[in-house]
Amino acid sequence: MAPFSGDGVLWVCLGISLFFAVRGIATDLRQVVDLTEIKHVEREDKIISEGTEEALKLDTLLKLSESTSHDLRAAALRIISERSTKGDTRDLLLEDISSKNKVRRGKALTALHFLVSNRALSRTSVCTRLRDLPAYTAIINCLCNFLEEHNEVTYPTTSPVLARTRPIGEKKALQILNILLPENIPAAIEAGIVTRWLTRYPFPCALDEPSRRHEVVILLKTWWGDDTVMSSIFSTLTTHPEGVKQLRNHGLMGSMLEEANDQDDDDVDDDDEDEDEDEDVWMTNGEDTAGSYRGSSRRQREGSVEEQALRRRRREAMVLSEGGRPFGREDIIQRPIQDE
Repeated sequence: MAPFSGDGVLWVCLGISLFFAVRGIATDLRQVVDLTEIKHVEREDKIISEGTEEALKLDTLLKLSESTSHDLRAAALRIISERSTKGDTRDLLLEDISSKNKVRRGKALTALHFLVSNRALSRTSVCTRLRDLPAYTAIINCLCNFLEEHNEVTYPTTSPVLARTRPIGEKKALQILNILLPENIPAAIEAGIVTRWLTRYPFPCALDEPSRRHEVVILLKTWWGDDTVMSSIFSTLTTHPEGVKQLRNHGLMGSMLEEANDQDDDDVDDDDEDEDEDEDVWMTNGEDTAGSYRGSSRRQREGSVEEQALRRRRREAMVLSEGGRPFGREDIIQRPIQDE
């Protein structure tokens, strides 16, 4: 057999090289596909993550919460918050909040206030785990226990809404309620936020003589800056129909007709006051001197109770109009006024 020529050897080597090159390229392409493939292992990672979190001890979590790494600190706080708001730990926390022991109650309030107000936990499910009836009942029990401690003046103020005898720790409980109340207003109402607590709260306007208990809601809107937390609680409560109903039924909020009439009376008094300031001229020390007399900033309403009721009835009217034209006096239906 004749030996291979130079060209034959070259072609054989080239073929062998191409064979191995194709196999190498195919192997590399398969590796790229495996590396870029999306695998659904979320459930496995979650199981591993939950098991790891449960295995961490409190001492370890405490050290992690003091870490300089933001991610480690946030993760540790999240684990602590979730452990504190479920199971027996949650029940113990709510029990301590309802306790009359000031030391236990103070520690529980500090812990719960941190859990619901800390920014690092704002994206967790802490508030959603405290939106049931037992949680609101425990908070209302805590606030009711504080009512018994309103016996020492702490805010010597003339505000009609800021309690002058607010005990230490009550404001923290109010802030907790203010954060959790929007989560479930009906549960808070069922727990007795109005019937058990607000009806007994020592608002200065309700304790003074004459009592202005039925103006608590209006005064809290007017004097918002004196007690922002309590004002926010009332503002949230009045967004729910049952909350408004209970506030009216228990005398903390006047009827809509009374509020409108009081506003009308104030407007009439202001107009009368301006007219009196322009027209009343008093002579003193003979004819040589004269001067206008300026009364107080709020002129007292004239007339007896019957006259005030008569003026109020005159303002009660209905306006009926079919539209399409300006309405006149013929469209106004007013209750007949009987002479007394």
